[in-house]
Amino acid sequence: MRRQLEQWKTCGTITWFRLTRKLKKPDFTGAIRKGGSGIRSALIILPEGRENSRIARYFLKSIYQNEHAKIDFLMDKRLYHTFQDSLPEKVKVYEDEDLNWLRLPRQTMVDRIFDRQYEAVVDMHPGFNLPSAYLTHISGAPLRIGFASKYSEHFFNVEIDSSKSEFLERSYLAVQKLLNL
Repeated sequence: MRRQLEQWKTCGTITWFRLTRKLKKPDFTGAIRKGGSGIRSALIILPEGRENSRIARYFLKSIYQNEHAKIDFLMDKRLYHTFQDSLPEKVKVYEDEDLNWLRLPRQTMVDRIFDRQYEAVVDMHPGFNLPSAYLTHISGAPLRIGFASKYSEHFFNVEIDSSKSEFLERSYLAVQKLLNL
């Protein structure tokens, strides 16, 4: 029942945003080239849930050594505690109190997370997650990357189709290659 209520709230919120024109399909005018230099700054939103912590840990370790980009990470405080000492310095955390009843980020959370501009914001949730998709959308970053889903076209200007890859790890690798990290 709770899951169904969450789905109704998500659908209603997105419908409201579309009707009030707060959401529209993003225009992407850039080009991604194989020989590109990559991005210089990014915010990577790690997925919620302990079942994703192993993959998130692997992803963190693989891109943390990158020296040409300033990368910040955002994660749920409950996931933060599963990492223990293997986290980089620039990890921002959020709690349920940072989200309103519709599960949208409160303004204080938005101000804390976007304390600087990012060239790319990546939502690493394999399934649609309204709070992280909304944060990605309002970031104003030229590259807003997320996984393809029912509502993703309204929030991301680059969508990764994870249904074709057998493992979530391959989808994460696609993001890493896309950003040249």
